[in-house]
Amino acid sequence: MPDPTSLKATLRALPVTGRTAAVAPVRAAAFYVAIALPLVYLPLLAGGVTADRFAILLGLLLANAAALVLGHDYGTN
Repeated sequence: MPDPTSLKATLRALPVTGRTAAVAPVRAAAFYVAIALPLVYLPLLAGGVTADRFAILLGLLLANAAALVLGHDYGTN
C-alpha cells in the first residue's frame, strides 16, 4: 500500500507543476518578443515621430517593457 504522506505531497505538487507548464510557453514567447520588438520600432524612429505615430511608438515601447518583464526569467531553470 502506498504511503499516504507521499501521495499527499504528490497531489499537492500537481497544481504547481501544471502552472509551471502553462507559464513556460508564455515566458518563452515574451522573451523572444522582447528581442524582436525593437526591430519593429526602429524604422518608425528613423522615419521621424509625428503626432499620429507617437501613440504607435508609445504602444510598442510599452509592449516591449511588458515583454521584458514577462520573459525575464526565461532560460534560468
